Amino acid sequence: MLNISKKISKKAIAYYRHSAEDKQENSVAIQRSHIHRFAKEHQLEIIHEEADEGISGLLAERPGFERIFTDWVENPDAPAFEYILVYDVSRWGRFQDQDQAGHFVYLCRKHQKEVIYVSKGFPDASNQLFSSLEISIQRYMAAEYSRQLSEKVFHGCVKVSQQGYSAGGKAVYGMARQLLDVQKRTVRILEKGEHKQIANERVTFTPKNDGTTEVVKKIFELFVTEQNSIVSIARLLNHKGIGSANGKSWDSRKVIRVLTEEAYAGTRIYNKTKGRLKQKLRRNPRTDWVIVPDAFEAIINKELFRKAQERLYWLFPSNWRKGIRLINHAKKNIDKDLSRWLLEKGASHYEAGEVISGLPILFSVETEEKAGKQCCFLIPERFRTFEMVLGVSIIMQESKGMVNEFFMLSSKDFTVTNFLIITKNTDFYYRNKIASDHIEEVIIVLIRELRKSKPWNRKKYQFVDEST
Repeated sequence: MLNISKKISKKAIAYYRHSAEDKQENSVAIQRSHIHRFAKEHQLEIIHEEADEGISGLLAERPGFERIFTDWVENPDAPAFEYILVYDVSRWGRFQDQDQAGHFVYLCRKHQKEVIYVSKGFPDASNQLFSSLEISIQRYMAAEYSRQLSEKVFHGCVKVSQQGYSAGGKAVYGMARQLLDVQKRTVRILEKGEHKQIANERVTFTPKNDGTTEVVKKIFELFVTEQNSIVSIARLLNHKGIGSANGKSWDSRKVIRVLTEEAYAGTRIYNKTKGRLKQKLRRNPRTDWVIVPDAFEAIINKELFRKAQERLYWLFPSNWRKGIRLINHAKKNIDKDLSRWLLEKGASHYEAGEVISGLPILFSVETEEKAGKQCCFLIPERFRTFEMVLGVSIIMQESKGMVNEFFMLSSKDFTVTNFLIITKNTDFYYRNKIASDHIEEVIIVLIRELRKSKPWNRKKYQFVDEST
């Protein structure tokens, strides 16, 4: 007898993906229909299916996609199968790095599983070079689709923001999102998680006019009118049991965030950060921001906000003439010591100069405030690319810029206005302070990070590795 049942000799699992930005013809149901028809035509038995519904293909962190590997491809106890069926290259993923898509295909092949894109069919074994080239082009096109879509969405958000409206995101502490109809008339306040339903509607911001709004006003009054320190304001709020934006206690950074938030003066700002296509979030320089003054009702009048920024500015000793002089002396001395140390390590004079100019070292003069001794560090935009920076505090009383203490600081600890206040004898102070005899280790770490920023020259600053 023929025993027809034995004709189906190979098994497969199927993977489907459909995200919010994809067209309906890419729905999971339609993908399933295509894949089941392909399996029937080629006498394949589908023994398992995984799907990611409403999930972007830019990243591999998708539940269904991950289970393909953990539960099936890399699981020695999984039922035997030969193929993974996917509708097309874009359903596998719209990875911006095409090598990442190839990496996951290679993992499958390493475990004797072949990824088959059913819209293309089985690869031509007689012309593997052409098949590989074709798939590479399709991967590029899948990634390019997401890039173009992202650009269109971004420019749409810029246009909306230039009109003074919200292009997404939460309201700041003390303010709420307000829905406007197509005639730009107020409809209602949007609750957390709510969004507009009609494309021509707009969202703006407005004071909440509740306890949080009053807290914002009180912070500016305490800082500008009553001349309280930032630390004392945080202590006062905590003493009264007033929660911050996340419901937790206040600290210096949270108070500074309120004092520097331009939305409280009615200014709409967009594009502070860049993190499109699921990439790591990065800060944009202020020149790239979309800034629209008087976009909505303010909590704080412009004059009060200006005075707050002016007082914050003068918290930086480096803005004082004496402070500038002291910092210049200290920097000159440290540059000399670094140059001598680098030359001893085998660096050339050119390399030493390049390292010194590129190292993320910040200076601040220590001052006496009501809350105790403080130092304020200001980070330039170019140092934001470093994970860590070295902070050097200088004694105000010294006429020649005597170095007092060293701090290893994360660039993420700095506020949106690029400064960080450290108060002596606090947890943050002790956690980040480093002993002077560890400075050499810190400098080596910073040089290695500096070298990573110059990938075109792998031998850059090799003298550091050779001397350690």
